[in-house]
Amino acid sequence: MLKRDLRDILAGSFVSMVGLFFAIAGTNYTFGTAARMGPGYMPVVLGWVLCILGLLILVPALFRQGEKIEVHWDSLAASTAALITFAFTLDVLGVFLSSVIAVLLASLPKRMHFGVRGVLAISIAVITSLIFIAGLDMTVSLFPAL
Repeated sequence: MLKRDLRDILAGSFVSMVGLFFAIAGTNYTFGTAARMGPGYMPVVLGWVLCILGLLILVPALFRQGEKIEVHWDSLAASTAALITFAFTLDVLGVFLSSVIAVLLASLPKRMHFGVRGVLAISIAVITSLIFIAGLDMTVSLFPAL
């Protein structure tokens, strides 16, 4: 048992710093109004919201005990490998297949049946494809060009 909840102290500090960074960086752009938002409106508003949420995580953690932090290095390595693989295969394989491969890589450290892993990968690939292509109208291919 630690005297302070170090996990939430670190998480709250990180969230607050990221929010503060975007809130300050967004001031370099035109702010606008709520009715006619400028390019700086969303980064500034969401940055301050993120900063406040980080403080709401941080402050209570200063007054409670916490558990020792245990890092799962295998999950960290698998997640990093999945992210890098997704980035490098997106243009070649398209959103769907890149997402499937990334999810399969990220889920390797956890024990689960291959069928469950496959359903998870396909489900997340469908959701990712819908978000990127249908929702955000990004100009990335769904499948590789044949």
